[in-house]
Amino acid sequence: MVDECPRLILRSKRARALMAMPFAISIPREPPISILTARELFNDLKLRVLTTVGDVVTNNVASHWRNPDLSIVDLNTRRGEQVQQRFINDTVYRVRNERGTLSDEAFNTVKRAYGTVLMGGRATIIVDGEEDLLAIPAVLEAPGNTGVLYGLYTGYLVLIPVVNEYKLLMLKLLTLLDQDECETLRNSHSINNNGWENSKPVRED
Repeated sequence: MVDECPRLILRSKRARALMAMPFAISIPREPPISILTARELFNDLKLRVLTTVGDVVTNNVASHWRNPDLSIVDLNTRRGEQVQQRFINDTVYRVRNERGTLSDEAFNTVKRAYGTVLMGGRATIIVDGEEDLLAIPAVLEAPGNTGVLYGLYTGYLVLIPVVNEYKLLMLKLLTLLDQDECETLRNSHSINNNGWENSKPVRED
């Protein structure tokens, strides 16, 4: 039995700054142009599963493109304003995740939500707290052929095609998280001795 790992905490200002830097495919445009550009890139890369992290990005994607397969929201903006989501998927998961942390429950909830997606459904995760750092498990737990979209306060829309290289990068970013009563990623199921267990592409029907 694996010990419970309650949370990982992002403490340093430098680490927070690094997490806010644009990487992968960064689109310095305002919506709807940014969303339409992301859609074109998503299709060019032959991605199939669309994941959004953040309330504003999720609403913009739903308005100018399509409903995400997995959306992760906290129903608030960075300014603390409440957001009325334009849609909520049929399957809803709720998870507690304090600001600046990543809980083990968050990893497990993202994994369960992707399970719903792989069964042909759509899922929404509503976070009690803050959803920003859930972009990390959104990449680590994703199946292949997934594109993860999230926004930065600097104005970039970021698209991460889920490939092993970006999963490894997310693992490196996790080294910036201080351990809290557990080893980093002790309970994460994204990787095993044989490689990435969740990186197989979604089958095309």
